[in-house]
Amino acid sequence: MIDNLKENKNYKYEIYDKYTCVQNIDRIKFYKNEINNKKIDLLTAGYHLDKKTQLKTGGIFFFGIDNSKNKFIPLNEEENIFLDYGILDIKISKKNNSLLFSANSDYSYTIFNLIEKTKNKNYLYTPSEKEEKNKITNDILEIDTSEQKIFSGTNDGNVYINDLNNQKNISIIKSAHDYGIWSIKLLEDNENIFLTGGEDAKIKIWDTRTQNQEIKLNKLNDKSYQSSINYIDTLKCDLSKNILITGSYDEKIIFFDIRNFPKELKAVKTEHSTWDIKQTNLKNKNLLFISSIYEGFNIWEINKEKDNDMNHVLRLPLTKDKDIFHKSIVYGVDISQKEKDNSIDILSCSFYDNLMMYWNYALK
Repeated sequence: MIDNLKENKNYKYEIYDKYTCVQNIDRIKFYKNEINNKKIDLLTAGYHLDKKTQLKTGGIFFFGIDNSKNKFIPLNEEENIFLDYGILDIKISKKNNSLLFSANSDYSYTIFNLIEKTKNKNYLYTPSEKEEKNKITNDILEIDTSEQKIFSGTNDGNVYINDLNNQKNISIIKSAHDYGIWSIKLLEDNENIFLTGGEDAKIKIWDTRTQNQEIKLNKLNDKSYQSSINYIDTLKCDLSKNILITGSYDEKIIFFDIRNFPKELKAVKTEHSTWDIKQTNLKNKNLLFISSIYEGFNIWEINKEKDNDMNHVLRLPLTKDKDIFHKSIVYGVDISQKEKDNSIDILSCSFYDNLMMYWNYALK
């Protein structure tokens, strides 16, 4: 029998449930809604690559959670969404919970309306025969606060900005990066300004009013990343909203002040890659929950009073036995705070073993 409850003097974590999906998954999110009068608590999205044809298929799969047993409840097959293309990123509307936005494997994005049961697919552009052969994909997307614009980053290094009302293209930034784009962040206080992180190890800042590149960070700088920038966001515990937190394959996390970019505030060696980060505050502790690809899952604490010093709290490495933890690369992470017992529910997913996990982390 596997002991799924682990603890020390500072914290405890408990693995509630595991479930093997029908396809590879790299996105997982807590999601409250209903389909056919059935409660939804989370969704997963991803794609499956046919090794013979090299074609991607994908879908969105919905689950409930039995709160009395902390167990996944899969919905019926007909209540999920099956697609003839893969999903590489997905966002949930903050204005209408029934709207989902996806970045797709065929240089398109889709708007799903779960109430109306519709999906509106829009191609970023009409590809040439050569581009079709090279499999150009839409890898990442971001939505502005007003939900009037959708920002897409493709694996050939372009940025597309489209109007969500009429689906028309507003602007294209060609060759924004030398290779694929893995992260996009709109500044919260001025959404005319946005940042992109690329596979070329560069971070760039753009102004939609001019489309002129303002600044970049690359390996020619004495302080830099050397590989793909997978994560850019503002530091949630910084009320000024001027501090950026960034992560990459480089096994370090770098903080910047947007007002003095690209000068580093702090670089922290993590000894693990960063794919995605979820930030929260628990008992006055600022925590980072990090999906770390080949290094499993990690939790860090940020001490805001000591210049963002970071303390490594928990490392859950990949295992050979998925009854213990993930055995494949960990991409997806999401968190939901439990106010009653001051703990955090966590969803994580790993790609090649199709595994999603539901677990809890609590400070003592």
